[in-house]
Amino acid sequence: MHEIHQRAKRPRSPESDNEGIVTGHQGSLASYLDNSFQMVRSSSAAFLVSSSPIQSTLTPPTFVPVPISPYSHKKARYSDLLVVPPSNVLEEELQNSVRELLAANKEQKSLLISMQSSLVLNGAYCDLVRGQLAAQEESKKSKKKGKLVGDGMPRLLTSKDFVRRVVAFQNAAEQKEAEMKKRRATKAEKSTAMSQWKELEKARKAENTAIRARWQEDVKAWEEERDRAKANGQRPSWNKPVLKGQLFSPVPKPTFVTNEQDEPIAGPSRLPANTDSDESESEDSEDENDSADDE
Repeated sequence: MHEIHQRAKRPRSPESDNEGIVTGHQGSLASYLDNSFQMVRSSSAAFLVSSSPIQSTLTPPTFVPVPISPYSHKKARYSDLLVVPPSNVLEEELQNSVRELLAANKEQKSLLISMQSSLVLNGAYCDLVRGQLAAQEESKKSKKKGKLVGDGMPRLLTSKDFVRRVVAFQNAAEQKEAEMKKRRATKAEKSTAMSQWKELEKARKAENTAIRARWQEDVKAWEEERDRAKANGQRPSWNKPVLKGQLFSPVPKPTFVTNEQDEPIAGPSRLPANTDSDESESEDSEDENDSADDE
């Protein structure tokens, strides 16, 4: 079947008509399929046997379901004729033939219901796929708005369709320019905020350096007092100075987030503590250990 379908999609030629001539039942089946494909080519469903890409605007043939009566659980059809005992051989053969025809009809009805259900489901699937294909085609068209006349074909400049495309093209260009300006403004604002943050960080580190220097002087004075107190068998009159709680914590680094109106706004972002805070904590812990040892 696949070979016949591929063969039907190829252009016909006198040589191909003379190739592979078969006889008997196979020849009649191939001829029937060829005629069927020829009929499809001449109908609105020709795209199904064409090598061209399928588009969402191409509509497959519409299937019209045929009403099928449900199975009857009541008295079977021709039951009155079948319950009568046959009086001769001919009547017996006729009754057997009726039973066979009823069984065949029931089987064909089941097959017809199954095929019709499959066609209905396939139609629903095709509608869904066509919708997705149309969305994909529309997405590709929106990405190609950079050119109004890109295929080399002439355009009627006063036509409604072309005017609509021109208006859409201008609106897209203005929107793109506005977005570019907004991005440039965001970059400038971010640069200013970063410069201010660096200045604050520089001042913070300088202040922490001065605080640490004063703390070291106080610790040195406390150690001298501790040594004099030990020599006299006494304890220092004041506790060892600690650095904990005196240093300024790092300034949050500014960042830019987007609100509902797509306007950039500055905001702090949490950063891990820098080396200054880490060093101060380690020094504080060491000082506490020293004071505990002295006690």
